Amino acid sequence: MKNVKPMSSKIIQVYLLGAVVLLAFYGAIFYLTIQYTENRTSERRLALVAPHHFKLFSQGVSGEVQIDPMLKIYDKYDLLPPLIMRRLDKSWQGSISFHFEDDSEYNVFAQQVLTEKGLTIVYALEDVDAIEWDDTKFAIFQIVIFGVGLLIYFIAAIFIIKMAKRISTPFSNLADKLERNGNEEYTQLSIDGELSLELVQMLTSINTYRSRIQDAFMREQAFTRYVSHELRTPMTIIRGGISILRRIEDDKVQKQSSRIDNAVIEMEQLVHTFLLMARNEDDVLINVTVSDDFIKEIVKDFEATIKANNVVFHQELQCDFNLSVQPLLFSAVIKNLLKNAINCSIDGNVSLFVSPQRIDVIDDGIGLEAQPRGYEGFGIGLNIVRDICKKYQWQFSINNNVRKGCTASVIFNK
Repeated sequence: MKNVKPMSSKIIQVYLLGAVVLLAFYGAIFYLTIQYTENRTSERRLALVAPHHFKLFSQGVSGEVQIDPMLKIYDKYDLLPPLIMRRLDKSWQGSISFHFEDDSEYNVFAQQVLTEKGLTIVYALEDVDAIEWDDTKFAIFQIVIFGVGLLIYFIAAIFIIKMAKRISTPFSNLADKLERNGNEEYTQLSIDGELSLELVQMLTSINTYRSRIQDAFMREQAFTRYVSHELRTPMTIIRGGISILRRIEDDKVQKQSSRIDNAVIEMEQLVHTFLLMARNEDDVLINVTVSDDFIKEIVKDFEATIKANNVVFHQELQCDFNLSVQPLLFSAVIKNLLKNAINCSIDGNVSLFVSPQRIDVIDDGIGLEAQPRGYEGFGIGLNIVRDICKKYQWQFSINNNVRKGCTASVIFNK
């Protein structure tokens, strides 16, 4: 799995990223707030001071008047600096701030005043640069603010890391316990530390499932013991009885004895197959050599059925090879596939192809949708094949052919 990280790392990553975004956001808000507050304060102060100085125009003063190093007043629009005139309409009144490309900044206030020339609009112009910080001082101030922000960020980061580890530790402990416990250890799990509601619910559910798995495992073990003893014993007795019946020189008795004997052998193989499928063989590697003689020995059991169903049978082994599998289970795969194909292909053709990569059984019978006459359908055979393939992680598929019949394939996971 790619990009798999501990829960604590993901929590830390998310919160630190959020802290960076939050810090940048508040930094921008802080900067814009300073600019906005500074401009609005200057405009309001000029709006309060300028009308007091505009009284000079009512007293006969005219033109441009320097009130102080920061403030000038004008009784004509044409007397304003060109940069200001380009941005103001002659009829405009109110308070506004201008920031020009050369970093100069001015506040302008305009109001109608009664002068000797009549009612006219007069202007007050304040040079904001005279009282504002220069670029160097403002940069130093920003650096200090940024440094304080970084300090707060690092303090928050330390707190976040500790809290993330505190929150994720119970989950990490649970994951470690689940990983350390073997596949057959289903004891109840417990975790120390501060537990959350979600973790308690998860732990309860896990223990419930572990208990159910343990019960199922014990039932499986009991079933295996029962099958191993209770079914094998009667079959042994039956085979002993058959050996006595064979001494009777009667064709009908001999025929029935052979049928019973074959049925017992098939039953024993089926029981053995079930037992092998139920066992855990992860630590036991058994290599079987798949050869032409090995395949012929499997097919030999179907000679009578092939003849009775008038089936044209063809088998082909690409080459001898070794495969890690129980020989009986490998035989069971081929036998169940052949059994279905032969019983579904009366007066037809069945082909068996075996290679180091796969098994293919191809027939031209009735296909998957129909049920063969006098035969119980696909029955448990294909389910056994699927379970064996699942045990060894093989891929099993069965599909209808284009014209008629079907193809069953098993691909080995080597």
